[in-house]
Amino acid sequence: MIQLFKQIKWQFLIFQRNNLITMIAGITAFYVLIIYLIKDFANVEKFITLLIYNDPALVGFIFIGISIILEKDQEVLPALFVTPFSQHIYLISRIITLSAIGFFGALAMVLTAKGTSFNVLHFSVGAFSTCILFSLMGIFVVSYTTEILHFLLRAIPLLVFMSLPLLNYFELTDLSLLKLFPVKGGLNLMVNSYRESPNFWELVFGYLSIAVWTPLLYWFVYRIFMARVVKI
Repeated sequence: MIQLFKQIKWQFLIFQRNNLITMIAGITAFYVLIIYLIKDFANVEKFITLLIYNDPALVGFIFIGISIILEKDQEVLPALFVTPFSQHIYLISRIITLSAIGFFGALAMVLTAKGTSFNVLHFSVGAFSTCILFSLMGIFVVSYTTEILHFLLRAIPLLVFMSLPLLNYFELTDLSLLKLFPVKGGLNLMVNSYRESPNFWELVFGYLSIAVWTPLLYWFVYRIFMARVVKI
């Protein structure tokens, strides 16, 4: 556990030295300004949710993939994994770091629009778990590519597929199958965090979905990563 915390701290320092955090903060500030200008509009919560899926949630997906590709090109990974360094710590520290960066961006957006009139616990768990999910999918995609351009191109269909539950949220469809998607749990929590009277069963489903899908997808992605990147 101590090694994990050290790695998380180190990852934050690396991303800051590469100006990643500054760049993300700048993009988030732009979105926050837009939200501030329209915060009194009806259904602004739906716009916030859409923005979260288009910026904070993508932080982990994109940057975890790019960082792994760069480390493969620079032959950092072979040198790293012949040491006693745990592959779990390598992955989990990056997932947590990038998910935290994305989460704080999402939190800034909702605070701008809603002030404190939302449930912090439900929103935090929903937004953070969504960022984790997208980071996991970034590891999955990067395990099948060695070039940044190929990574970004292959990411598009998966990102579209993962975001299909938003169709129900925006009332474009009403498909029961979309409720089983991994992203649905976090979406349920975020949506209910905006309400004065949350739907109890949607909250229960959201927490259960996160509790089931997160470890399951991590196990799946870890196996893929080990087989295709680490080659063990």
